[in-house]
Amino acid sequence: MTLLQLQYFQALARVLHYTHTAEELHISQPSLSYAISELEKELGVKLFYKEKRQVETTVYGQQFLPYVEKALSLLEEGRSVLEQMSGRSDQIVRLGYFHSISASLIPAIVEQFYQVEDNQKIRFSFTEAPSYDIFTKIKNGELDMGFCLHQADWAKSARIMRQPLYLAVPSGHHLSGRRSVSFEDFAREPQIMLDRSSNLRSLVDQAFKQHSIIPNVVFEVRECNAALQYVGLKFGIAILPQVPAMDSEKVEVLPIYDADREFVRNVYLTWPDARPISPVAQTARDYIVEHFALPD
Repeated sequence: MTLLQLQYFQALARVLHYTHTAEELHISQPSLSYAISELEKELGVKLFYKEKRQVETTVYGQQFLPYVEKALSLLEEGRSVLEQMSGRSDQIVRLGYFHSISASLIPAIVEQFYQVEDNQKIRFSFTEAPSYDIFTKIKNGELDMGFCLHQADWAKSARIMRQPLYLAVPSGHHLSGRRSVSFEDFAREPQIMLDRSSNLRSLVDQAFKQHSIIPNVVFEVRECNAALQYVGLKFGIAILPQVPAMDSEKVEVLPIYDADREFVRNVYLTWPDARPISPVAQTARDYIVEHFALPD
């Protein structure tokens, strides 16, 4: 099979119309049809079928498409790496992070990174998203690296910080003014929690389970700012990392101590293991690991 056949297959699987796909690829429709037919002959299966005027992918085509997309993505990434090595492209590092480190860790790293003269020609393309979304984008090749809360066997990581978690309570709450709180102190309070897809929710659920507490969950939200809004409205309390929205007269933030230890979670810089990253991404990664990584 040829690279053009794979590119044509990917385009047709997206557009699902021979004429429109041929126009997009700037080739004739017979040339597109012939390329797809030859690919199907080589694979020994039909990748598309026509129902009236509608083109659809077969089950074989649906199964084949993710592999084609991955292969083409890797080839494009390889081309980009060679361009960067030869100095023919912008030196850009695609870096992801989640919201609660956006005002603290990220500015500190970037400011220190650019104090090195050789690094000043490198530029960052930032993506802010929930931790698991950043993790997925690294796996899919959409990001070179990112700060997240997850680890997996396909990735390498370095622990960069231990992020404290706090109890956010409404101003005037009966726990207000405390220097710190334990899980037993707020076990029966109405809880505003992040949804079950978040790393923070898994961590909090595990902590409640270890204390044999069934939390009274009154709201589930997607992100920290929404949780703080409900706290400010006195609908409940929430366990959250430090975020800028906590600077509010409606909310008070209390440190949490669990078994006389500060309640924290680990933040990792993560990058792919098997897939190479660009030379400039390697430069940024090595700098961050050398200057910010915590000992194991």
